[in-house]
Amino acid sequence: MSVSTPPRNPGDEVRWYDRNPRQEMLPFLPAQVTRALEVGCASGVFGMAIKERFGAEVWGMEYNAETADLARRHLDHVVTGDATTQVETLPDDYFDFVCCNDVLEHLVDPWTFLSRLKPKLTPNATVVSSIPNIRYFHALETILRDRDFPTLPDGIFDRTHLRFFTHKSIERMFVDTGYRIERIVGINPTRKFRYRLRNALSFGAMADQRYLQFACVVHP
Repeated sequence: MSVSTPPRNPGDEVRWYDRNPRQEMLPFLPAQVTRALEVGCASGVFGMAIKERFGAEVWGMEYNAETADLARRHLDHVVTGDATTQVETLPDDYFDFVCCNDVLEHLVDPWTFLSRLKPKLTPNATVVSSIPNIRYFHALETILRDRDFPTLPDGIFDRTHLRFFTHKSIERMFVDTGYRIERIVGINPTRKFRYRLRNALSFGAMADQRYLQFACVVHP
């Protein structure tokens, strides 16, 4: 869910996120969570999973006011508005876990957001993000073969994406904003044979193109 631009259709966005609670991100949660923040929480589905697993206090941030009202039914606190601005209203030295599931690419300035987030974290906090990969095999096929950069309702070419990332630029963003990277792991891989063939013929030079997104685990 975008936290910097209004959703295309709030009702459709909520239903999509309710059907896709990001189960693939659960393995990246830390061993213990006490106070969590979900940035771009939509209706609070992923935050509910955190509450159920850890019994944690869970806050949400959500741009769309109607969607935020739905999240308030499930989460302890929900902050409405632009994430980069509203993050400064959060308590300092408070959260030991933050998740940003497909959020940072929607922000005008994710670097400023990450910098402003750091004072809100405990010293041993964990920040988990999933970030779309513009070098994803199918995305590059569209750009190179079709000579097009479409604007679509969702996916890599979601029209509300304001930033585009590769594995290298993801690493650079976290390092430049003062985070220590624990791991960056590809998720949601393509199963197309032509990707495997081209990667083999390139002696593995296309390995990063296998993944739709990267799951990132970092610490302040």
